[in-house]
Amino acid sequence: MFQIGIPDIFAGFLATQDIGLAIKGLDGRYLYANPGYGRLLGAQPDAAVTGSQDVDFLPESMMRAMEEAQRSSVAAGGAINIELQPGATAANPGAVLVTHFPVFDAQGAMEAVGVLAVPQRGGSQEAGGAEQALRSAEQVNAQLASTVRSLQELASTDGLTKAWNRRRFEEALEGETHRAVRFGHPLSLAVIDIDHFKSVNDNFGHPVGDRILADFADCLREGMRKSDSLTRWGGEEFIILMPNTPLPAAQRSAERLREQVEQCQFRGVGALTASIGVAQFTPTETTAEWLRRADDALYRAKKRGRNLVEVDSSQSGAPEAEHIEGNFVRLVWKQRFCSGHPLIDAQHQALFEDANHLLEAVLSGRPADEIEHLIKRLIADVARHFRDEEQLLHKIGFADREGHAKEHAVLLARARSMATEFRAGALSGSELFQYLAYDLVARHMLGADRQFFPSIGLRDD
Repeated sequence: MFQIGIPDIFAGFLATQDIGLAIKGLDGRYLYANPGYGRLLGAQPDAAVTGSQDVDFLPESMMRAMEEAQRSSVAAGGAINIELQPGATAANPGAVLVTHFPVFDAQGAMEAVGVLAVPQRGGSQEAGGAEQALRSAEQVNAQLASTVRSLQELASTDGLTKAWNRRRFEEALEGETHRAVRFGHPLSLAVIDIDHFKSVNDNFGHPVGDRILADFADCLREGMRKSDSLTRWGGEEFIILMPNTPLPAAQRSAERLREQVEQCQFRGVGALTASIGVAQFTPTETTAEWLRRADDALYRAKKRGRNLVEVDSSQSGAPEAEHIEGNFVRLVWKQRFCSGHPLIDAQHQALFEDANHLLEAVLSGRPADEIEHLIKRLIADVARHFRDEEQLLHKIGFADREGHAKEHAVLLARARSMATEFRAGALSGSELFQYLAYDLVARHMLGADRQFFPSIGLRDD
């Protein structure tokens, strides 16, 4: 992952001695503190704030006030202001206004707490002093929030091409595949590789090669749709993710991109070409399988002479899910889903049937008590399958059997909770079906379970 230190980017802003800036982990440990932070709060000159907690360098009264402010900020999801009196040992002998505020990641989850320490020069009794300090704190708060957003962007972006890096791509992939499974949205991707790129590095040197990679990414962006995203997968290989795009449309987009690259002129090198492999996601395969199909298509394009688009159509004649009404998808069992263990495969296939029986009941408007009976049966069959599977994983010594069992517990608890909501009339049968069929059966049993398939395949036990 491309990384860059906070002081390297915002040196002038963060090196200020007059205002304290810090970022705390949710456990209260400081992830970062600028030079002014410890001074304003009265820490000893040799005290290292980063890596420590408030108890390590603050007197008890200040430490308790700081910890309470952090708890309140986390609980409220907003900024909390407190006034401290660090004493004569601090850089500022007067009061210090300290603001704690939550820092959220791109998905809206709280990941840290920002802290601002602003001296109230002249004391809190000076007319307008508190108001001026609060305004200063709010300004610095806004600047720090902008800084955090910039760092988050850097953490998810390849520094050379400004395309997404693998981490950002994998995060997006999880959400897009979930929507594809749950709502039947078509999802495709294209794997793109610069033809004969090694000769560019060999003939012109790596600095020129780096420049070509950046220009190549810009060339792709010019031909991409706004809804698509560009990722640098590694070396001279890129991936374009295409939401709401079936295979024929993805193939047309890939062909336009191939032509776009062919028409671009790269400084000092001239014309280049690219080979592209395209594949559409199918609802019950893993992302690794999907990527492998696209990569295999790319290999065929290279083998056939390069500067070509190859499409993986191996799944087009055998869909794993059948879109039947609205956003509902009937699960269809395929032989290639088998693990090689008779009991596991029989139970997986039976759970597909349970899910489809529930779907039929929901769509045909069967009475609530009949739907509830099918829900109970599905959950009971899942619980039995999970027990049998965990016993098997223990028997074969599967390395992550404890983690797999914990995932089972979470999935079952959620299913039972949603079933209770359904009985109380707080949840529709269709909403419960979405979770039971797609999250519990399709995604887990044909996703997470595949991790142990190699360990149980072709076993007699």
